[in-house]
Amino acid sequence: MFLDNIPVHNLDETDFFVVERIENCAPLNFQGSHRHNFYELQFFTETGTNESHSIDFVEYPLQANQLYLLRPGQVHTLKLKDQKGFLFAINPDYFERLCLHIERYADHTFPNMLLLPEKEIFAVRQIVHLIYCEHEGLHRKSLLNSYMHALITHLLLLYTDTRINQDIRVGKVLSLIDKHYINERTTDFYAREVNLSNKRMNELTKKAVGHTVKQLIDQRLLLEAKRMISSGASSFKEIAFSLGFSEASYFTRFFKEQSGCTPEQFRSLLKKDLS
Repeated sequence: MFLDNIPVHNLDETDFFVVERIENCAPLNFQGSHRHNFYELQFFTETGTNESHSIDFVEYPLQANQLYLLRPGQVHTLKLKDQKGFLFAINPDYFERLCLHIERYADHTFPNMLLLPEKEIFAVRQIVHLIYCEHEGLHRKSLLNSYMHALITHLLLLYTDTRINQDIRVGKVLSLIDKHYINERTTDFYAREVNLSNKRMNELTKKAVGHTVKQLIDQRLLLEAKRMISSGASSFKEIAFSLGFSEASYFTRFFKEQSGCTPEQFRSLLKKDLS
């Protein structure tokens, strides 16, 4: 199918991470949409006016001193223009091992986006500069590992400081949704798992992320549906059944209610983007 030509950027398994300057990247690698088989940490030090990129079909504005984390399998679109900064392609196993060294870390808590406070810009830029110089120079793995550990630790703790008042049970709910969203669609299941009433759990998730549990489940289902459509490997009927819908028509209705377009219309939009 036509969407099979969405490229997947791969990282050699022998590399625990690779770093390059955004302004030195080959434009051909960013034509249309693409995916990664690794974590990609993007650090924009400079951007032009009104620039943006798309992650999982949602458009995000770009600005200087902003970081984005792309997870493996996410669909990404970025038109290289006036952006400057650094791209880190990080082996998934290595990234997750690094993060386990941070107390109370869970994957979903790492920020999708982080705008550096003014007082943190110098420190983060210095660490990134050390990593890049060592990567391009002597490439001593012990130093690269230490520098990368320092960077991830700094970013995680910086983010944690901004979320210090978030109830830890919200993180568990988000993790449970990511694991069970296909088979467990009711709020009751998640409330039982975290020993909360439905009302209290929804109060906590709305305060933390702006959505009820039901809304979060629907968002996760829609995201997976969009990813499967973009891969071009399955029919709409196959996607519907794999996501737990008993009828393809139910899936089509759900998709339109959540996204404003039918699966067919969404696929046409993707085809237009790739043409």
